[in-house]
Amino acid sequence: MALHRTSLPRTAEAVALLELREAIVRGDLAPGAPIRQSAAAEELGLSVIPVREALKTLAGEGIVTYVPQRGYTVTELDPRGVEGIFRVRELLEGEAEANAAARMRPEDIAALRGALDAQRAAVAATDVQGVITGNRRFHFALLNRCDNEWLLRFVTQLWEALEPHRALSYRRGAAAGDYARAEAILAEHDAIATAFENARIPDALRLLAEHRSGGLADFQRLLTPAEQNK
Repeated sequence: MALHRTSLPRTAEAVALLELREAIVRGDLAPGAPIRQSAAAEELGLSVIPVREALKTLAGEGIVTYVPQRGYTVTELDPRGVEGIFRVRELLEGEAEANAAARMRPEDIAALRGALDAQRAAVAATDVQGVITGNRRFHFALLNRCDNEWLLRFVTQLWEALEPHRALSYRRGAAAGDYARAEAILAEHDAIATAFENARIPDALRLLAEHRSGGLADFQRLLTPAEQNK
């Protein structure tokens, strides 16, 4: 399962939550994969109780699914479910971006560029985890400037629900040697960063909305059976 016990002082439940979440985002636990509580507890050197509580938290976020008599699995989404998530993202994330854009500082714009540079280096190195991390850093360099705590919390939850599938998408592309979409995302991020650098906020927000639409199309292709994509 590739869980790794952190050395930082945290409660047992916090350790389990962090490690399970990161294993899912890394793709070590792919959509549909079962999560055995006893096995996870053994790998982390914890009792089953904090692992169970962590899984309940992840289930509340929609990242894992619980089925009686079967236990927990990493949530599998279908095209309709993804469309629902992106529709809510369009409403909430667009609002959060507009809120944050009005409060961007030079150091925040520099953070956008730093995240983009890291993402570009990861694409060049075919480092899937680095690409995912850089992508998230880029978007949250903006989103973290949102001063509505609840809005940011819900947007973050929507991101978390999609991360396992984002990891799967990048890995499939890397396995096939297809980096065209990764390069396109870099170009889109560069245009967004440039718009912020030139204080063209309406353009930046428009580009972010278009970028989100492209993300929906990516997920729809990922989740549509291959024969339907021909």
